[in-house]
Amino acid sequence: MAIFTIELWECLELDPTIETGILADYPIFDESHRAVLNRKILNHFNNREICMESLSMWRLALARKLDEIMPLYNQQYEISAINFNQLETVRINNTNVNNGTTTGSSESSNESSSGAKSRAVSQQLPQTQLSGNGDYATAAQDNISDTSAASSATDTNTVNQDNEQVSETVGFQGNAALMILQYRQSLVNVDMMIIDELQTLFMGLWNNGDEYTVNSGQLGYFGYGRFLI
Repeated sequence: MAIFTIELWECLELDPTIETGILADYPIFDESHRAVLNRKILNHFNNREICMESLSMWRLALARKLDEIMPLYNQQYEISAINFNQLETVRINNTNVNNGTTTGSSESSNESSSGAKSRAVSQQLPQTQLSGNGDYATAAQDNISDTSAASSATDTNTVNQDNEQVSETVGFQGNAALMILQYRQSLVNVDMMIIDELQTLFMGLWNNGDEYTVNSGQLGYFGYGRFLI
């Protein structure tokens, strides 16, 4: 039961545009998460009293607060959404690329010559010895040959070489148990961080059961009078 102002559930009944307007308009990193966050906010503060003297002032304060804090928390959401291996501290990628052209040429030449001279002499044996100059041979044949040859060759080779080597080193350094503990300590609940930011929009006092009276001539407010909408 409200004592000082009115509770959030009453505000929603008096002004449904809180859900359809303010809570549907603040910036958020992913629209699919808006319904989840709104449900948590409404459930958390459902029976809490607002801390403003009028509903219109509280609506303005709520809209202003969400506009101010959500840009930062949207970044927190995006960081929390990053998927990574908490036991991976080293990832090294090496790429070696070799592109080259090799050109070679060779040239050779060869030249040779040869000659031969021969004589074949035949005779019928005379009764006297053949003279030294062979004048008395009955037949003679001279063979003379002269041969020459020349050759040359040129060879050119061009080689194009493309080579690429890729290597990857993945692992971790350090104590695995300590790394897991540090990872757990780094986890945050962004939804609850936003809810904590909204605490200032609600009363920090709770009903202790005391009865409140109004002096004569004073106008009663909230639980014992009227609430400005």
